[in-house]
Amino acid sequence: RELHIELEPGTFLVANAGAIVATVIDVMDSGSDGYRFIKIDSGMTEVLRPSLYGAQHPTRVVPSKKGDSRTKDDFIIAGHCCESGDILTPEPGNPEGLHPRRLTEPQPGDALVIEGAGAYCSSLAAKNYNSFPEAPEVFLRKNGKIEIIRSRQTFDQMVANEIV
Repeated sequence: RELHIELEPGTFLVANAGAIVATVIDVMDSGSDGYRFIKIDSGMTEVLRPSLYGAQHPTRVVPSKKGDSRTKDDFIIAGHCCESGDILTPEPGNPEGLHPRRLTEPQPGDALVIEGAGAYCSSLAAKNYNSFPEAPEVFLRKNGKIEIIRSRQTFDQMVANEIV
């Protein structure tokens, strides 16, 4: 018999081709019965999948100082939008639950890399939420050269369609 197959290869081909590089802004502890939180300068404005679906993105802390050895601990990663759903470490498949991740002890100024952000993260984001501009996007060539492929959105671009 003749079969007709349709597939949407976007995620398969490009999900692991992108990463979000955020900066650790603060590290907070809510006490012995709570959690340790990493607050970053990114979040649902760049990657909404954890908030919507409980999607799991591989995440790692990159210390700002080379050779800096630190212990690991369990952390919840919170985005910059100050919303209960702006969490990048939900329970698998449950955006309402929290699921700490074992990560290198972060310090403000460290990078936090959110991997698997190449498919649907840019197009499926809470763009301009809380007046955060769209983040710039860069391309890393095989030869190591970095090129900006989308500039950070300016304030004028964010309000261009608003009528006063």
